Amino acid sequence: MSTLLATLFLLAFIAIVPLYAMYFSVLLDFGRDFQRLHPDLYERLIGADPPSFFSSSRTYKLFRAVQSGKDVGEPLQPALLASYRSTRKYLLAALSCFMVLLFSGLADSFMSSGA
Repeated sequence: MSTLLATLFLLAFIAIVPLYAMYFSVLLDFGRDFQRLHPDLYERLIGADPPSFFSSSRTYKLFRAVQSGKDVGEPLQPALLASYRSTRKYLLAALSCFMVLLFSGLADSFMSSGA
């Protein structure tokens, strides 16, 4: 059983790095799409600065505005909603992988401690 948990931990560890890299890349694309398709709304929500890897928290604020389902003031373009769905898929995959990493590591640690 311990070998299985260690293998799960290792596989999750290997998978988490590219998943989070893809998530941040797709989040940047989402921010660019938002700015291109809804420039006025973009400026009203987070300012006029363009999205970059160094401003992912601002771009995540846009993601959260769409995610929460609150009325953002205007209907969103289908292309932006498709970009949102793609970003959400990578976020959920990376979070799931992180949870597998966390729980397999905790379970392996608990089992190896002799409890």
